[in-house]
Amino acid sequence: MTVNEYMKNAHLDGDTFLLQGGSVGVVLFHGLTATTAEVRLLGEHLHGLGFTVSAPLLPGHGTHPDELNRTKWLDWYETAEAAFLEMRQRSEKVFIGGESMGALLALLIASRYEQVSGAVLAAPALKIRNLEAAYLLQYFIRHKDKQQAEDNLPWKGYNVYPVKSLAQLGKLQNVVKKELPAVTQPLLVFTGGKDKSVPPKSGKTIIARVSSKDKQLVTMQESPHVMLLAQERGQIFAQTAAFIHALV
Repeated sequence: MTVNEYMKNAHLDGDTFLLQGGSVGVVLFHGLTATTAEVRLLGEHLHGLGFTVSAPLLPGHGTHPDELNRTKWLDWYETAEAAFLEMRQRSEKVFIGGESMGALLALLIASRYEQVSGAVLAAPALKIRNLEAAYLLQYFIRHKDKQQAEDNLPWKGYNVYPVKSLAQLGKLQNVVKKELPAVTQPLLVFTGGKDKSVPPKSGKTIIARVSSKDKQLVTMQESPHVMLLAQERGQIFAQTAAFIHALV
């Protein structure tokens, strides 16, 4: 890992990981500017229950914000897809999940692969407050300061938003919106009552537009955007485990 002034909690492990367990696999995807540290606690919890868990570090992440500015949304998707396909080779059933942008990648994979057994979405970034400005800003500035801090949370990632990557996130959102009706698998969606990045409408739109018969929207009233590392994470982990157990 390259340590630089833009990396928050550089000492944490944010690399790709695989936790070998039983015949049921779970693949987790982190959000924009983050690393796998964002999903590691959930991954370790599920591994402790006997699941095989993996999480890829997405292209442009964990190095330098300028590297993220050079990546496209399709780069993130292809890496996420490859992790899913690899897990399919080693597991009888595969569940996928993610936080923020990672939840969008999970949705896109679910829309394209019926072999996904179910998906868990935390703070799905189908809508992001003030994202439209990035399309213009990307031609004038490289980085945008973050207004929302992840202080006191074991979160590793960039402390700025590479602006071109925000525009790519917008493109990913548009693709996912079009493919939502193709999602038929069971869904568990979490939104945060104190999320300053993703509005509640994001989760409601997903629930309304997917074709899944088994779908649940849960609002964690005290959770910020990085809910998988925050104070209500234990409840999220327990509900996620129960969701998977009910389907295997």
